[in-house]
Amino acid sequence: MVGCDVLYADPSQDDSTLLGRLGERVLVTRDKELVDRAKRTGKHVVLVPEDVEEALAMISLYYNIQLRIRPGLTRCPFCNEKLEVRKRDSVLGMPREVVYSHSRFLICPSCGKVFWFGTHYWEMLRTLSRVKKKKWKISNSWGR
Repeated sequence: MVGCDVLYADPSQDDSTLLGRLGERVLVTRDKELVDRAKRTGKHVVLVPEDVEEALAMISLYYNIQLRIRPGLTRCPFCNEKLEVRKRDSVLGMPREVVYSHSRFLICPSCGKVFWFGTHYWEMLRTLSRVKKKKWKISNSWGR
């Protein structure tokens, strides 16, 4: 959403496989046992609270991540490839009403998924707004 290189864990995947696929990424989890296993293998780990928005606020503060959607840096939520910004005339196979009601699209060059600035986009902006408020409160409590 904000341009970070991430790997979503497949719930059916065992911990060893997940840790092997992690590479140099930071493991962000609520699973205390997984934190212990990851630390034993030398992985960098962040244990986050149950509240997703609070977790995002803490991570963005700790790693200095800007909480804004940048279409040129956004990654595919399915395969993590950087999305490409395209105009409507280069989008194929989409419902006509979607193509004609939007002028820009994000397309994944790897898996072919197409995204547009519709209701999900506006909900992400509202979520980021709430996360920014939580980040500000956490920042003040940390004395930053």
